[in-house]
Amino acid sequence: MRGYPPGTAEGTPAHTSTAHQRHDGAGPAVFGPLPLAVIIAVFVVPGTGWKAYSVLTALVVLVGAGLFARAWEDDRPRTGLVQRVVIVTGWLWLGCLFAHAA
Repeated sequence: MRGYPPGTAEGTPAHTSTAHQRHDGAGPAVFGPLPLAVIIAVFVVPGTGWKAYSVLTALVVLVGAGLFARAWEDDRPRTGLVQRVVIVTGWLWLGCLFAHAA
């Protein structure tokens, strides 16, 4: 859809596959809780370093998610890049937090 991957028709199709619908439905379930987890961590993780890292991560994830939503609706060419920045930032923080806790 929208020309991605290359060779796919431009625009949003009238009908999408079941796999596509599942993919779209999983997005809010997977990425919705991430900003909430980071915000909660700001208040509960011990140590100034972890609190600062959590605040910075929360800012990047929240602002990035808003930028991604706008870029998606406007069909901007760098939409995927914005999405990846949000994903990598959030999951890197989560992975580091889990490693630290282990």
